Amino acid sequence: MRVGIKLDIGFDEHPDYRRLFGGAEICAFLRDRGVRAVESPVEPDTEAARLAAHIRRCVEAGLRLSLHPYTEGTPFNPGLFHDDPENPCRRMHERFLQWAADAAAQQAGRTIINIHSAGGSADARRADLVDRSIEFFRWAADWCVRNAPAVRVVAELQIHDASGVMQRIGAQYDELLHVACSAGVGICWDLGHAFMNARRFGWPLDPPPAFLPRVAHVHCHDVNEEDHEPLIHGNVPWQRQLADLADTGFDGTVILEVTPKRFLPAGGRPALEQSLAALQHWQRD
Repeated sequence: MRVGIKLDIGFDEHPDYRRLFGGAEICAFLRDRGVRAVESPVEPDTEAARLAAHIRRCVEAGLRLSLHPYTEGTPFNPGLFHDDPENPCRRMHERFLQWAADAAAQQAGRTIINIHSAGGSADARRADLVDRSIEFFRWAADWCVRNAPAVRVVAELQIHDASGVMQRIGAQYDELLHVACSAGVGICWDLGHAFMNARRFGWPLDPPPAFLPRVAHVHCHDVNEEDHEPLIHGNVPWQRQLADLADTGFDGTVILEVTPKRFLPAGGRPALEQSLAALQHWQRD
């Protein structure tokens, strides 16, 4: 397994990153602590030139990059996908997939693009959103086969909207497994989301046996009142879950999906150091 961390585009310019890392050179700091990968969010308004510079910097620092598009609540969400060249969702994701292809070319190796399944309003027919997710992921996987074989599409385990305002496809293990298997894509297992769904709704904390072999990417974070917290609370049983995953032969990246905004009130740099050390210690064991 490879230890990674969430790293935003333009991180050097962001005040939260400056507060957390002080005067340290961030990429070198992370490398010195065993980080070998980063996952960077991209959005519809992400500037291509800024992303290209970010990719170059990460690759030059020896950090393998994955991308994580965010389109919830926009016309580009997979819930609005149709396989039509003018469909806004398709056009936007062609852009995201091409960025992943550019990263793969620079890295000379496999690049993960981690995408959420369809989102829809509370009154949408859930079966339609599932079907739309499958159609979208089939198209994305086929695009990669034809244009970027080194890019692997994965669908993330989502967190269920407790308010009931929005439906997110792929918040339950069986549903996400159905989407991934039907579309021929991998899975991003978000351990914090799994814990929150189990705590709030009594859903299973651990996945069915068929789920783990499809996992190609992992988000790891702890939970206190909210998710995406440093690995300091001891609530999410991530060590056991990663051990179960390792038994399947998983050799992908485990992303510490915690931002500076969450590290700072939890202790700042010591919380970051403790979280990275915990992942490194688990690897050695």
